[in-house]
Amino acid sequence: MYLGLENGVALVTAASRGIGRATAERLAGEGMTVVATSRSATGNTEKIGNGRIEQLALDLDDSDATAGLVQTVVDRFGRLDVMVLNTPGPRILPALNLGWEDWQRAHDQLLRPVVQLGTAASRVMREQGAGAIVLLTSTWVRQPALGGVLSSSYRSAASAFAKTLAAELAGDGVRVNQVMPGATGTDRMQGIVEMKARTNGTSVDDEITKVVKDIPMGRWGVASEIADAIAFLASPRSSFVTGTSLTVDGGAVRAAH
Repeated sequence: MYLGLENGVALVTAASRGIGRATAERLAGEGMTVVATSRSATGNTEKIGNGRIEQLALDLDDSDATAGLVQTVVDRFGRLDVMVLNTPGPRILPALNLGWEDWQRAHDQLLRPVVQLGTAASRVMREQGAGAIVLLTSTWVRQPALGGVLSSSYRSAASAFAKTLAAELAGDGVRVNQVMPGATGTDRMQGIVEMKARTNGTSVDDEITKVVKDIPMGRWGVASEIADAIAFLASPRSSFVTGTSLTVDGGAVRAAH
């Protein structure tokens, strides 16, 4: 499907690997210039198809850095057409095993940068009269999981923020949507099942089997499948879609709404 994204400028955060990296590659493959941030970025430029990825070193924990990120992109490229708000995963622990410092750290990973960058991108896009913001959260927003209280709590707050932005910007040519991935075969997911195996005294294969048995499609997702959903919501092909939350989980969440 032709997405109509060529020659646009996108900003994708937490894009060194996993879904963030797959998204940067997908958008660049559509002909976009993609600024891909991560703590490990080298500053290199990568040509992909008719587009390119411009790596930019940035730590989402640094509020001063994130505060100026959108303006940095606009100053360099003249506009911002797509903002993909991706954040790293926090600690996986039972709620009673967490200290207040864990909550503060998760706030600075999952909510504060989303609000900072989402607000800044919204202002630029409203001035342009066009733009798309896609927030990446998790199915844990809809169906919390044991050990995932930090993720489900702060991503739920980020989800509400995105829904509000969508309503406020709908008349300004700016669309705001959310993608909620389920179990996806990333390094992060591999780390989670390894931790569960250690905790439960089982094998990694046993823990993977437990996850997959609850997915009607019988497998984990692939990062590129999540990136495809993000690219669609970022593109003019979804021009009448805003304020929606798209679950991409192989049917694992059974809730009707």
